[in-house]
Amino acid sequence: MLGVLFLAGMILSPHPAVAKRYHHSGKHKKTKAKPLIPYKGYVVMEPFTGTIIKADHPDVKVEPASVTKLMLVAVTFDFIKQGKAKLSEIVTTSRKAAKMGGSQVYLKEGEQFSLNDLLYAIIIQSANDACVAVAEHLAGTTDAFVDLMNRKAKELGMRNTHFVSVSGLYVKPNVHDITTPRDMALLARYLLLKHPEILRYTSVKVRGFRNNTFIMRSHNHLLGRFRGMDGLKTGYYHRAGYNLVATAKRGDQRYIVSLFGASKAKLRDKKIMELMEYAFRNFRRIRLAEAGKPFESIEVKVGSEKTVKLPLMATKTIDVVVEIGKKIKKKVKYLKASPPIKLHEQVAEATFYVGNKAIGSTFLLAGKEVKKPGWSIFNIFKRKG
Repeated sequence: MLGVLFLAGMILSPHPAVAKRYHHSGKHKKTKAKPLIPYKGYVVMEPFTGTIIKADHPDVKVEPASVTKLMLVAVTFDFIKQGKAKLSEIVTTSRKAAKMGGSQVYLKEGEQFSLNDLLYAIIIQSANDACVAVAEHLAGTTDAFVDLMNRKAKELGMRNTHFVSVSGLYVKPNVHDITTPRDMALLARYLLLKHPEILRYTSVKVRGFRNNTFIMRSHNHLLGRFRGMDGLKTGYYHRAGYNLVATAKRGDQRYIVSLFGASKAKLRDKKIMELMEYAFRNFRRIRLAEAGKPFESIEVKVGSEKTVKLPLMATKTIDVVVEIGKKIKKKVKYLKASPPIKLHEQVAEATFYVGNKAIGSTFLLAGKEVKKPGWSIFNIFKRKG
C-alpha cells in the first residue's frame, strides 16, 4: 500500500524544472518572461552637417533622466561665452542643493567650489546637488534656470522637448522632463560645434573631488572601450530606462548616437557601439566646395588667338555626408564665358549629384577681371596682314 502511495506521489508531483513554468494558481498557465527592450528610439547624426544617417523612432517621446544635464551645461557655457560667468568663480552651496538626493557629491550647505569643479561633478558623477548649486548661482532659482533651458531648447529647434528640472531627477508622477532622441542629438550637436570644450569634461573617466577625498567615476562605460569615444552623457531611472547620448571621433570624422529607453545598460551600450561602428565604416563627410576659395579655372577666349585663365570662386561651403563607394558627379552650367567679365561677377553654377539626386550647389564667381579686347590701329593692320 505504501508503495502505491509513493508511486501516486511520483506521478502527481511535477519535476521542479517543470513546476517553475506554472503559476501557483493551479491553472497551469505558462509564465512569459518579460521581453528585454533594446531601446525605444535612436538617431545617428553627423554633427558638422547635421545629417541623420540612420534612425529608428527618432521622435518618440522619452524621459531623458540625467541626460537633461547636457542642457544645464549648454546654458552654463552660454553664460561663460557671453561674459556673464567665469569657470574660476566660486559657487556657494544652498540648503536646497545640499538636500538633493540621487547621484551626488554630497555637498554641504555653505560649502564652496569653483564653477569648473562643479561642472566636472555634473558630467562625471552626474551630481544632482551640483546642478542645483550651479543653477541657483547663475539664475537665482532653479525655476528661473529651467526657463532658460526651455528657451534654449526652442532656439535649437528641439520641438518635442520640455524641461521641468535642472538635473533630470524624477520629480513626481506625471511631472517629468520630456524629449526625443532627435532633439537630444540636436543639443549634442550644438555643444560640439559651439562649445567643444564640453569634451574636456565628458572624456574624463575618473577625477578627484573635494581635495581627492571623493573619487568621481564616469557612468559612460564606453570611454576607453570604444575607439574614439569621448562623450557625452548617460541617464537612468526606472521609468526612463537606460539612456546615452554618445559621440566618438576617428581622424576627421565624428558621429553622435542618441539612444533612449533601453531596458539594460549592456543592451544600450552594445547597440550604441554597433551604430557607431556602422557610421564610421560606411559613411564619410566630404568638402565639395569652400566659400571664397578657388573652385576651378576655365580658359576664356580674348580676341581671335589669345586666351586667359580665369579662376572661379565658390560662393558657398558645401559639406556632405555620403556612403563610402558612392560616386559624386559634378555638373557646371556656364552663365557667361566671354569678356568683358567683372571681378566677382557670377560666371557659372556647380551642382553635385549622387545618382540622380542633387546633394548641393554653389554659384561660381570670377576671381579676376577679364577685359574685352580693344580695337587699335595696330590691331586693325595686324588683322589685315
